[in-house]
Amino acid sequence: MKKTSILKTLVVVVITALLATCMIACSGGSSSSKATTGPVKVTDVTGKEFNLEKPLTKVIGTHNPTLNAVVVIGGGGQHLAGFGNKQKADGLYAKVIQNWDAIESIGTGKNINLETVAKLTPEMALVPERQASMAEEYAKVGLDTFVALPNQESFDTIKESLLRVGTLFGKEARAKEINAEFDKLIKDAKDTCAKATEKPSVLFMGDDLYECASSSMIQTYIIDAVGATNAVKGDYKAGEFASVDAETIASFNPDVIWIPNYATYTVDDILNDPKLSEVNAVKNGKVAMFPSALEPWDYPTASTCLGVCWAAYNLHPDLYSKDKLMKSADEFYKLVYGKTFTADELGIK
Repeated sequence: MKKTSILKTLVVVVITALLATCMIACSGGSSSSKATTGPVKVTDVTGKEFNLEKPLTKVIGTHNPTLNAVVVIGGGGQHLAGFGNKQKADGLYAKVIQNWDAIESIGTGKNINLETVAKLTPEMALVPERQASMAEEYAKVGLDTFVALPNQESFDTIKESLLRVGTLFGKEARAKEINAEFDKLIKDAKDTCAKATEKPSVLFMGDDLYECASSSMIQTYIIDAVGATNAVKGDYKAGEFASVDAETIASFNPDVIWIPNYATYTVDDILNDPKLSEVNAVKNGKVAMFPSALEPWDYPTASTCLGVCWAAYNLHPDLYSKDKLMKSADEFYKLVYGKTFTADELGIK
């Protein structure tokens, strides 16, 4: 073969590879994620069966963790007709959703603007189980409601919700691909932390001071995954932070305290609280802000796997390094959104 022919062949190969890479990055997913266009059959959390002639293209809702599955499956905002509280999602979505500023808010929680909903003409509303009663409101504008996220939080229910939502959009293969990455990152963190000799007790606090995550919440699964134990004792309402008092927290006496990035108080508020001064975590300065600065890694969403990775790094930095954490974050975000973020952007120290 002549040198010119070989050169032409190499050029074609390189250009083809570059185009394929660009297509993957632009779509925010993997080339193996084939979408379907035919009929869709899927059951929601309540057992209601949906038989659609074709996959959905646009949905609406107000619950951020529930809609996160829509953003993850789409690799951005392509499937959002409207959103809830945009201020709580600005960090990440402003970077990964091209038309984020143009997406309208339809309300917060159970308070929705039906006039706005009707104007946006979505095909369906997505809600968590705790908002299942909102079906009556959405029905007033002729909109069906899909309950995508259960009250009982776990790694499995996160994956099941992602698969349900992926199926709605004809992207079941993509949902499975993301779930596989989810499992891989959690398993790696678990296996790494299994080598640790210390098994600290951890208190994961809530939005407001003296709230804590109970056994039914995803925060407990994060704690368990890295070989620690939830310091909270007692039964509390499923899927919600439990409101306690300083004396109760003192009685739990955790070795470590994590507070969410969306908390209304700070790490210093905990460290300087005289009512908590005898708690082991406070005495030893083991109080930290749980990331990330772009999106909560302790929500019942796909990025919970990164919360597990950070928990491994926080408790056992000798086993799970910052470099390893950032590598895991890069893998996840590159798969989902086709981009990566720096440690500063994520708020990782």
